[in-house]
Amino acid sequence: MEPTGNWDSKGFSKQMTESKNELADLQQELTCVMIKFALRALRVYQSTRPEPLRPGELALLIKNELNWVIADLTAQPNLDNITKLVKEEWAKEQKA
Repeated sequence: MEPTGNWDSKGFSKQMTESKNELADLQQELTCVMIKFALRALRVYQSTRPEPLRPGELALLIKNELNWVIADLTAQPNLDNITKLVKEEWAKEQKA
């Protein structure tokens, strides 16, 4: 959508629909990554003991792992790095 000075409501609607679809796809990708983090944690904990993890342990380990991952990703140094990388990618997109 090229800036023309006029509001392009049809173009905006189309862009919002595409954006909604992209958001759903990104949420699905993020869910898959979070599942990988949780499975990794479960494998680590299971490797330290001979008996299977109990359902209550599973729920607690998954909850804790996901909370730790989110806390780590939203820590200021990581946010700063992500911001830097996004700005670089945005600049590349704007040149293309």
